[in-house]
Amino acid sequence: MIDLDVLKKRYGNEMALAILVLRVFLGQETSAGVNLYLRENDIDWNLFASIIKLHKLRPVVLKVFGANKSDLPVSFLNELRTASLQIATGNLCNLEELVKIHSLFKSRGIPAVVYKGVILSKQLYGDYVSRETSDIDFLVEPQQFSGAHDLLVANGYKPRYYNPDFESHILASSHEILYRKVTAKGPIKIEIHWAATSKMLHVPVPNSYLLQGGTALNLLGTDITVFSPDRHFLVLLIHHGVNDVWCSLRHVLDISSFVLRYSNEINWEEFKEATKKFGLFNTTVVGFCLARDLFGTEIPEVFRGDCVITTTVYNNLLEYPGIGKGKFSIGNLQQQLYLRDSLRNKIELIASYAKAGITPNIRDMEAYHLPKKWYPLYYLIKPYRFCKSRSKKSTSDFLK
Repeated sequence: MIDLDVLKKRYGNEMALAILVLRVFLGQETSAGVNLYLRENDIDWNLFASIIKLHKLRPVVLKVFGANKSDLPVSFLNELRTASLQIATGNLCNLEELVKIHSLFKSRGIPAVVYKGVILSKQLYGDYVSRETSDIDFLVEPQQFSGAHDLLVANGYKPRYYNPDFESHILASSHEILYRKVTAKGPIKIEIHWAATSKMLHVPVPNSYLLQGGTALNLLGTDITVFSPDRHFLVLLIHHGVNDVWCSLRHVLDISSFVLRYSNEINWEEFKEATKKFGLFNTTVVGFCLARDLFGTEIPEVFRGDCVITTTVYNNLLEYPGIGKGKFSIGNLQQQLYLRDSLRNKIELIASYAKAGITPNIRDMEAYHLPKKWYPLYYLIKPYRFCKSRSKKSTSDFLK
């Protein structure tokens, strides 16, 4: 593991404390170490609160601090407890809705796999509240999308954007639609995916591969279809590494926890070959390196000799506020390119970005609702819509 003093010097007392807390959560350090650290270091608690909120770590931090006998600021602890209670309430609402919607899908003959979210919290941490979640994720085959859409709408959900005239275009250019329903307990969000990630990111992992060996997880007395451990881990690498370029400590915590829980259930030689086949090898290696260096995770032997990453990757993860998720930011794109396995993969990614830049997608159809016969106009609207959205973002950033 990277020495805590090195982390303090590079990224500040608050980020080093966050990593120390996660080490305690994973059993690599003790609460006594946290007590000592707090006695020896000044902490800006507002900054620390911002860091653990950004990295979605609040329930985990509360678990560690709940067993910690050090004096902590009362206002910080109260806010942390309130936020964690709200997260727990939201997770449990998601759990109930997940079971309900999955059962409805099953009754209509719509195969749907649930992943991430509260499923991952249960699988990795043994409860439904330790992992911050915001929505429910289902993967369906593209030909099942219409049925899934109709069922959700019939149950009070509204899509962020959906026009049946353009369904084929949406399925071809995008990979998910967000649905939202307001309930007495608060809003519930469901994402229907028909591919593992955005077409723009050019990750050729077919659903037929991901759905092999699916299993069932019993939730609230109901069997829920989930990925096999190796397929779920591959999907996590896609979401955490490809989608979000390893910019969240929660994602590295997921990797560490997954290895601790499922290492003996995965054939790592076969898994390594799969990551090479799908162009995910370097993404996987970076995730393992971060888990090893930050949390002391013993990574699978077949990956150990390949585990080397650059300082820029650590900076993108640990500097506050970080590079964020904007796919078109320079920092994000540079890390996307770094994570690719070969020059060919990098060129393919750039070409995919260029294609996405001129092809109408769901964002364009969301911004401007046109009749089907006017679809070609979206090619003219797209650059205007893109520039306008970027301008709005720049203005809002300036006004913050």
